[in-house]
Amino acid sequence: MRLDTVVVRTNGTVALVPGVPDVVRPQPPELAAGETRLANIYIPGRIAKLTTDCLFPILETECPGTPVHPFPRAREKMRRGERLKILAWGDSVTDGGYLPGKPADRWQEQFAGWLRNQFPAAQIELVTEAWGGRNTGSYLAEPPGSPHNYREQVLAVKPDLIISEFVNDAGLSAAQVNERYGQFLKDFQAIGAEWIILTPHYVRPDWMNLTRQGDIDDDPRPYVHALRAFGAANGVLVADAARRWGRLWRQGIPYVTLLHNNINHPDVRGMRLFRDSLLPLFSGSAASAGT
Repeated sequence: MRLDTVVVRTNGTVALVPGVPDVVRPQPPELAAGETRLANIYIPGRIAKLTTDCLFPILETECPGTPVHPFPRAREKMRRGERLKILAWGDSVTDGGYLPGKPADRWQEQFAGWLRNQFPAAQIELVTEAWGGRNTGSYLAEPPGSPHNYREQVLAVKPDLIISEFVNDAGLSAAQVNERYGQFLKDFQAIGAEWIILTPHYVRPDWMNLTRQGDIDDDPRPYVHALRAFGAANGVLVADAARRWGRLWRQGIPYVTLLHNNINHPDVRGMRLFRDSLLPLFSGSAASAGT
């Protein structure tokens, strides 16, 4: 696989800059000072010829921000320099055991590091509860004493803020989301915890009924639409990582090149998209970081 780049040189000429081949995660080549990237060309292995699916013109340099309201209560606690316990709860994407720089490369570590820089007076504690290859139903099914029992490993931790990420819940229908997540909301409210739901990243195209890497802004999974609707109906903040993944093509990036295994595990850049989806909730700005 390879990502080549079409650039405008400083003298005004247009040139093709070849990328470095990679089995799974090719990256666009670095540009010289003053050069402008016009488009990336995606070579997904051996192909007979280029098609329009290989062409990724640069339409934007970052994901546009969206207005945030209300801000999390946790933001005000940190502004006042108070103690805040954050629980990152999820599956293998939150566990991040496949990442070379674990745990520092995980989305929650990147996010907590940003928070500590943003709110230096606050006492921020990050706790991770993650179970690879499982979903929220797996937690609910675990008996007392299990290392992943929901009540003992999530509720009993008594966090101030829970951030959940479950791409493995993507098979849930809207009705199942409303039922199961509705119960989670009651449980979290009972312990005084605030909740932010992370929408999931894009996975291999055939798992999402996608046939292309471009023009895929709208996530086709009913689960993602259900999460957004649940948040809006119940006053639960949603950090929409799926929206960022869906717009990568506009930045000249085929999203599969951010999957560590080219299937379902985001690499460090993909983890950064989760972090960036959380930042506007705490920065007080709708501005959005790029990839």
